[in-house]
Amino acid sequence: VSVARQNGKSKLLESLVGFWCTEMPKLRGEPQTIITTAHKLDLAIELFHKIAPILEQHFGAILTWAVGRNEANLPDGTRWLVRAATPNSFHGLTADLCCIDELWAVSPDSVSVGLLPTMRTRRSPFLFMTSTAGDESSKEMQKWREQGLRAIDEKKTTSLYFAEYSPAGDIDPMTPAAWLQANPAIGSTLTLDVIASEAEQ
Repeated sequence: VSVARQNGKSKLLESLVGFWCTEMPKLRGEPQTIITTAHKLDLAIELFHKIAPILEQHFGAILTWAVGRNEANLPDGTRWLVRAATPNSFHGLTADLCCIDELWAVSPDSVSVGLLPTMRTRRSPFLFMTSTAGDESSKEMQKWREQGLRAIDEKKTTSLYFAEYSPAGDIDPMTPAAWLQANPAIGSTLTLDVIASEAEQ
């Protein structure tokens, strides 16, 4: 999912991780392993700070708060691990769900060499990635985006679901119509006035 800043990516991740920790083990009939990461470890830990206390208080999770080794272990054997987005951080792990926040700044090796192999042996694993648009150095983001756009252009169904909120190519990006297309949270957590004020700069 690619969308502008402050449009609810973190809330989406919180919901997904919370659901996978508590409901997916029941649906699949076995403990689950979840790995979350981000382009910066402190951002990845922010998600843990929001969800882990809820898992502890309401679901009996035992928490580890060591930086770089944050972990929640639930009574049914489900584990949630927070790791830095480096190629070596995921070796020796097997995961059912992997979440990457801010893919634009994560290296290709962290994904293809580090994270993807952790899911090879799992039944219906899910890699969930969110990002803002990034820049010219965002090689991994560009690769997945191009793959998604190619499937859309060719009208092919693939294993990748790609969603991007961005202005259409034929409209002026400095207009309210374009801002509405790129910011689905306008009208709930964002206002056009805020975007207009930023645009003046």
